[in-house]
Amino acid sequence: MGGRVGSKLVTFGRVVIAITAMFYGVEHFLHPLSRPGLPLEALMPAWIPARPLIGYLIGTILLVAGACMLLNKKTRLAATYLGGWIVLLVVVVYGPILIAALLDPSTDAKIEGINYFFDTLLFAGTILAVASATPRAD
Repeated sequence: MGGRVGSKLVTFGRVVIAITAMFYGVEHFLHPLSRPGLPLEALMPAWIPARPLIGYLIGTILLVAGACMLLNKKTRLAATYLGGWIVLLVVVVYGPILIAALLDPSTDAKIEGINYFFDTLLFAGTILAVASATPRAD
């Protein structure tokens, strides 16, 4: 019985993450200059080259990976790639944003930088947890 309950929970998590990823993907197409990964109001910093291209690329990745997970086609692979891509964004984009925020004397800026960094990292971790919980042969 525990196996059936666990399987249903994995399926529920997969569907929720898939729908969320697809929604976020659409938001990236509507607002390509927003910070990547999660649809945030804040814009990507000006020092990032090709900001619209990055926005459209992450939107495409979110939509494709979300569709694969929703349709249960190559779910483990799609979730692993999506989670890895989001972790890369955390390191390359949100890491420098966090450092700049921590150097800012404003407490609000520090809290915002920490929040953006760890919210996006949490999203990546959740996606990677779904990938890990998904059976190898789907």
